[in-house]
Amino acid sequence: MEKPSLWWNYMSGAARYLQDTVAATSDYRVLLIEEPPYKEDFFHLLKERLLQRDSSQQIEQMQADEWARDLDVGEALMNDYAHQVEYHPMDGTRPEYMAKNNLLSGRVLIVRETNRRTEWIDCAIEYAKFSSQQNGLLILTYSAARPLATARKGMKLLQWGEYVAHYDMQLFASYCIAEKPGLTLGIRNYITQLASRMADTDPELCSMLAVEETVDDAFGLLRKLADRYGTARNLVENPQKVTSIIWEAQIHLVFPIIEEMRRRFIERYRSALQGVLPQRDNFEKLLQSPEDMELRHMWYFYFKANGFLSSDDERCFHMLYEARNQLAHLDTLDREMIGEIVSLQV
Repeated sequence: MEKPSLWWNYMSGAARYLQDTVAATSDYRVLLIEEPPYKEDFFHLLKERLLQRDSSQQIEQMQADEWARDLDVGEALMNDYAHQVEYHPMDGTRPEYMAKNNLLSGRVLIVRETNRRTEWIDCAIEYAKFSSQQNGLLILTYSAARPLATARKGMKLLQWGEYVAHYDMQLFASYCIAEKPGLTLGIRNYITQLASRMADTDPELCSMLAVEETVDDAFGLLRKLADRYGTARNLVENPQKVTSIIWEAQIHLVFPIIEEMRRRFIERYRSALQGVLPQRDNFEKLLQSPEDMELRHMWYFYFKANGFLSSDDERCFHMLYEARNQLAHLDTLDREMIGEIVSLQV
């Protein structure tokens, strides 16, 4: 399945954004919605759903800053869609007149990127204020900053960021990385965490980051993508944020494995560990059973003096001990160590 289709049909936040947009067209005559990712697919689906409900609707799409740029928006709308009427300024503003007389009835006008020509917003506010449900529909989009803090009378405001959760991004990333052969489950999970966290709410960027290169050189890949994706550009300009994301992803991935291995060491060395207990650590915590012992306790109270049953145990323990210390001190692990640790998962 193509990624845009997967995104809009199966990711819950994205599907709800589309559903709420369609539903709002029944109750409002003006919608102000944020431009979503995979935008052309979104608008194709939106038109399709609107025509399914009423096939007689005439749907048109235009760029706010390109359409009738030399004319007042209200004047241009009347010239195009109501040129036959006799309008006088005493009748009110043009948007008010069009709304009161249902001059856009049967039409859906999708006006893209209205933040590039805010005159559209002013026109839509007037139009919404005086429109009845029989009137035509204006769907205005914006990107970057929201042009209105709150919706006005007769308007519905939808904001993309309020719909998409990290779960959506994580699930989408897992689908994207599933297409890549030759990766272990652990590395797939790690890439899923990195891609979903770095992409924020942009699935297009997420799909570009759901690759092995993100593990090898996340900064380099982000620099390649910075011209096309604003989120990537922001991360390139804030390398500390990238490091923090990598660290968080490693914590999420590695700590459960370290805990699993800690328990395995407890089972393998239970009687020997029990033999050196009880103890109090340097924080005066009482250790009475092997389950009370962290890796540092096992090392200082037993392994440092008594050693391990095998060289594999010794190498594994020191790797886990070092990884935990690095992450606890906000340092990140290299690709080799990540690969070795995830290979320990059963």
